[in-house]
Amino acid sequence: MSGKITKNGYVLYIFRSGLYFVLNIMLVTVIFYGVFCLCRYGYNFCYGIFGPVVAEEPPGQDKYFEVDSGEDVFNIAERLKDEGIITNKYAFYIRTKILDADKLIIKPGEYILNTSMDYETIIKMLTFSE
Repeated sequence: MSGKITKNGYVLYIFRSGLYFVLNIMLVTVIFYGVFCLCRYGYNFCYGIFGPVVAEEPPGQDKYFEVDSGEDVFNIAERLKDEGIITNKYAFYIRTKILDADKLIIKPGEYILNTSMDYETIIKMLTFSE
């Protein structure tokens, strides 16, 4: 009778060890996948700030865009994103802040912007330096 208890204990030990192994493999896989996604998102976000990002490949579409006086850059970025002229409003906003924001002044007016323009071109059209 003691042989059955030892055999059952051994089977339980093997089962529990296998279960822990499988759960550890799953946990490590989920962690690696999360780190991969985070790195990919970070790269894409930084590329959006510093790279030549366009909403569409040339020739793109011309879109009418109006800037009101006193409108802040973040509202403009939100509207540009809604219109499909830019792909990421946060990257656009940060890029404007990096470009010596205290010297950039938004020019109110009406613009025709193309979806194949990069962020730098759009910023140059909407602003002028002191």
